[in-house]
Amino acid sequence: MRWPTAALLLAAVGTSGVVCAQDDALRVQVEQRVRLTARLIADSPSAQRILTSGNRVAIGHFDESRVHQSLAEDLLARGDLAGARRAVESALQHIGLARRMVPDARVRQADSSQRYETKLGLLTRLLEAWREHVAAGRSDSSELLAAVGLVDGARRIGQAGRHDEANAILENAESQVLAGMNRLLNARTLDYTARPANPVQEFQLELARQSALSELVPLALRELHPAPDAVALIERYQASSQTQLARAVQQFEGGDSAQALASLRDAILHLQRALAAAGVTTPQPIGSAP
Repeated sequence: MRWPTAALLLAAVGTSGVVCAQDDALRVQVEQRVRLTARLIADSPSAQRILTSGNRVAIGHFDESRVHQSLAEDLLARGDLAGARRAVESALQHIGLARRMVPDARVRQADSSQRYETKLGLLTRLLEAWREHVAAGRSDSSELLAAVGLVDGARRIGQAGRHDEANAILENAESQVLAGMNRLLNARTLDYTARPANPVQEFQLELARQSALSELVPLALRELHPAPDAVALIERYQASSQTQLARAVQQFEGGDSAQALASLRDAILHLQRALAAAGVTTPQPIGSAP
């Protein structure tokens, strides 16, 4: 009986050593996190920015982080590692919320500049497509001129570095462009084919139509805010449209105009479905059957 008893004792000692090592590792992790959070609360630039921001909600989150940090330090001193870890994670969570509400000026300016460039580029392309319809007599020029005026004004303000103001104007322009393009797409007199004289011209006109619809999808997403499941569906339709578009271009370059048109119209159909999922209705294609 001596040997089994000794073996059991050795196993127990070994298990105890593993548990102690795990506890030591956990203690080191919690201690490091508590020290880091203490520095963030005490004297970091983020803390000063939050406290002087005047944002009551952000300051409230910051104060809450102090409460959880104090609790974490107390629990750590008493050896409650699990409790200390939960408390310090709560402190970090509240700090994160406060920081997001009062972002760093340089980061916010960079984000604002990027949003300005993206919106300006998209609206510029959409306005060019709209101008073509106005030139062909398929749309009223007054709405277009109003949208162009807003975009030009936003561009002048953006060039002066006032991107926040420019973005506010561009958001207004987005609403006007989306409404105008939606009415244009639903107009009964709309004829995308423009009576093409040959298959090459027909393919080019359908390609332009696909491009215009493709530009409208991200605008509809931002303006209409569809539900998450609708967004997932829209993204799948967009991917399918791009696949069919690539196939159409390859077929057209290979000399198979008829099949290229069929693939291109399939790409357009997927974009129409994406727009429908976002809440924008579009007319069915007018032209020769694929």
